[in-house]
Amino acid sequence: MTRRIPDIDVVRGLALAGLPLVNLALTFGDGFPAPDPVSSFIYDNLVYQRFLTIFCFLFGVSFALILESASRRAPRPRLLLVRRLAALFAIGVFQALALDGNLQLAVYAVLGLAALLPLSYLPRRYVLLAGLALVAASMPITELDPQSHGSPVKVLLEWSGLLALGYSTVQYGLHNGLERHGRRLAVCLTAATALAVLSIALQPDTGTIQGAVLAEAGLLATSAAYVLGTLLLLRTRAAAALTAFLAPIGRMALTCFLTQAAAAVAFAALVDVRDWNYAALTFGGTAILITAQSLACTLWLRRFRYGPVEWTWRCATELKRVPMLREHSSHAVG
Repeated sequence: MTRRIPDIDVVRGLALAGLPLVNLALTFGDGFPAPDPVSSFIYDNLVYQRFLTIFCFLFGVSFALILESASRRAPRPRLLLVRRLAALFAIGVFQALALDGNLQLAVYAVLGLAALLPLSYLPRRYVLLAGLALVAASMPITELDPQSHGSPVKVLLEWSGLLALGYSTVQYGLHNGLERHGRRLAVCLTAATALAVLSIALQPDTGTIQGAVLAEAGLLATSAAYVLGTLLLLRTRAAAALTAFLAPIGRMALTCFLTQAAAAVAFAALVDVRDWNYAALTFGGTAILITAQSLACTLWLRRFRYGPVEWTWRCATELKRVPMLREHSSHAVG
C-alpha cells in the first residue's frame, strides 16, 4: 500500500480547521448573531468558500492516490473506487438526514462517479484540460447575492473542475518531492497573494460577468495562497508544530467533518446565541473546536490506524473487516 504523505494530511487538516467558520453560521441560520464590519470583511474576503475549495481539491487528490494504490493490489481497481464512492454517498445521505442537512459529501460521491471515474480513463493532459475548462466555465456565472449558497450550475461546474485538478495534480506527480520546490512554491504564493489582494481591493460586483470572474479568481487565489503558504511553512522550523496540530485532523478528516456537524447541531439545539458576540463565537468557537479535535485525534491515532468513520468507510470499500489497532498498522492512503 502507498505510504501516507504528511504534507497532504496537514493541508487537509487546514481545510477542516476552516470549515466551521462557515458551517457554524449555516447550522444556526437566522439565530446566528450579525457580524461586525471587521468580522464581515474577514469572513467575506478570507473565509467564505476558501476552505471548502481546498477540501474539494483534496478529494480529487485522494481519489487519484487511492486509484494508484488500488491498481497495484486489485485486478479491478475502479470497481473498488465505485464501492468507495457508493459508501461515501451513504455517509453523505446520513449526514444530510440525521445531522445538519449538508449534502456536500453526497455531491462529492456523485461527481466522483459521474466526472472523475470517466476522466480516470483519459491521458493526464486531457484530465488537466477538463479541470481547467470546468473551472473556467463556472467563473462567468453571475450571482446577485454573493452570500448565497451559489448557483447550482456554478457550484457543480467548479467542484467538478476542482476534483479533476486535484486528480491531475497526482497524475503529474506534483505531490512528490515538495521539499525540492521551495522557490517555485514561493513564486506561486506571491502570484496567488497578489491576485487575491487585487480582488479584495476592487471588491468586484458578482452580478456582472467581469465581476464574477474576478471575484472567483480572487477566491481561488486565496485558497491557493493558504495551501502554498502552509506547504512553505512545512519547510521551516514551524513544521513540527504544524504537523502535530493539523495532520491528525487530516488523517481523520471524515470523522472530524461529521463530528463538527454533530457538535454544531447539538450546540444550536441547546444554546441561544442571538445576543452573543459574532467574532468570539465564530473565530473563538472554531479555535476551541479544532484544538479539541486535534487533541482527540492525536490520542485516538496512538492506538488506532484509522478514525472510526474512516475505518467503517474502508471496510465498506474492501468488503472485509480491515485491521484497526495500531499494532497491526502499515501506513496506507486514507
